[in-house]
Amino acid sequence: MKNIQQTYTIAATPDEVWRALTAPELIEVWSGADAEFEPTVGVAYSLWDGSIGGEIIEVVPHQKLVQSWQPEDWTIEDSVVTFTLSPVKDGTRVDLFHENVEEFDFEGTTEGWDVYYLGAIKRMFEGRTRNTKTTKGTKAAKGSAKKTKGTKTAKGDAKKAKATKASVKRAKGAKKGKVVAKRKVAAKKVSKKK
Repeated sequence: MKNIQQTYTIAATPDEVWRALTAPELIEVWSGADAEFEPTVGVAYSLWDGSIGGEIIEVVPHQKLVQSWQPEDWTIEDSVVTFTLSPVKDGTRVDLFHENVEEFDFEGTTEGWDVYYLGAIKRMFEGRTRNTKTTKGTKAAKGSAKKTKGTKTAKGDAKKAKATKASVKRAKGAKKGKVVAKRKVAAKKVSKKK
């Protein structure tokens, strides 16, 4: 069996990255799919609407998470993923070590970590950083932020951001070949608003 090793530097604190890895509501934001996750040894978890599951093997809060990895179409049952988090100057270094990757899915899994998992978490935090960097630190920017808080423009921007997140979730789900009834309901609501 093959192994995957990847390293990411994420512009967030170890606590924030830990939450992105373990809190179902944040997993659903960056993955665009339902997740069941409790960072407790021996507890089963489920990602991407149940297409990947496993069990939590080791937990050192904000430092290390080890879990078995069992996609629906894999035949091996001893694949293990280890995330190690370390604080660094620019945020958090995440070292990924994925042991015993199914041979036929090695390339897809390698790419998947970057596109759909750790890369997605990194992009989620980078988006937050980009939005705050442009105004951070200046008195004028702080004043204008206070003035716009609660205005129609600020509320409109928040609605656009929510709509964009929803579009990203739908696109990611479509890439995985899944059709979810929730999307149809959401699309009807959007078309009624127009």
